[in-house]
Amino acid sequence: MPGLRLFILISVLWTASQALADFSDCYLINECSKFRRDPASPAPGGSQIKINPSAVPTEKGLGLEAIYFNPSADFSIVRGNGKVGAALSPSNSEETFFGAPGFELMDDLWERKHKQEKYPNQKLTLASAFDIVDRKGSGHRRYSLKVGAMGKYNTQSQNATLGGGINGIWGPFSAGYSVYDDQTQLEYSEELKKIIKYRVNTYNVALHLSSLILSYSNLHLVEEKETYEARVQTYTASLALGKFIFTGSKRVEDSPAWAYNYETKELEEKQIKEEYFGGVQYALSRRFMIGALYNYYLLREGSVTATLFF
Repeated sequence: MPGLRLFILISVLWTASQALADFSDCYLINECSKFRRDPASPAPGGSQIKINPSAVPTEKGLGLEAIYFNPSADFSIVRGNGKVGAALSPSNSEETFFGAPGFELMDDLWERKHKQEKYPNQKLTLASAFDIVDRKGSGHRRYSLKVGAMGKYNTQSQNATLGGGINGIWGPFSAGYSVYDDQTQLEYSEELKKIIKYRVNTYNVALHLSSLILSYSNLHLVEEKETYEARVQTYTASLALGKFIFTGSKRVEDSPAWAYNYETKELEEKQIKEEYFGGVQYALSRRFMIGALYNYYLLREGSVTATLFF
């Protein structure tokens, strides 16, 4: 299986090397109707493509993204040819603001939160989307429909899972739905390891008002034996002002997972957990964008992001 991972990585990187130049400004800045990024994610290839593969851009070009935090970076690569898009990300979406809750032992959870460390990575995600219909125009004359598929490879359990999604736009409205299987391996000791299998369903709706985008997302996670269930709702607003994009979001998680109290530095039982996100991005040029994010990794931390277009 390590050979398979290497083959996938080389294949995607080779495809990306063939990308044409002049990737659209609209990839991040919602100033034209050619491309509208999903406002549930503050970054182009970050969280959303690992949840709904139909969010992968199909516009012609190549995009590279990095989110840096203490002391490593999470990378994503996106390649489109005008009809089909592909994305590769060797990082988790779990325990990020827009992703699903993660599974971990209580001692590991306390130590990670106390030391402000990211949720340990086990996943490699390969996603692809293609346009079924894409009608250009303004107002209600503009509509599009995309479908996508993805595979997730767990580097610890060495198992692969599949998923799919659909996303549509009609005038100022957009909506998406996805479902995928996933798994996490917990290590109690070197001899005792347990694989938790689960399914994730998500749907999202958004309203695009010129430079303002308002969106709602609902994520539902159910463990295979139905002994664990979690739901995450996010309410997001993104505002584009010139070369800046400002994003604010509220996350409401309903799950039996323990919560970390940042005042007492202890874990506590709390079914409903609320968190807030803030982000600002600035376009230095048509091809390069930088930004700062707050609480992306649910650690109430600060991180920086950079996106490069070719």
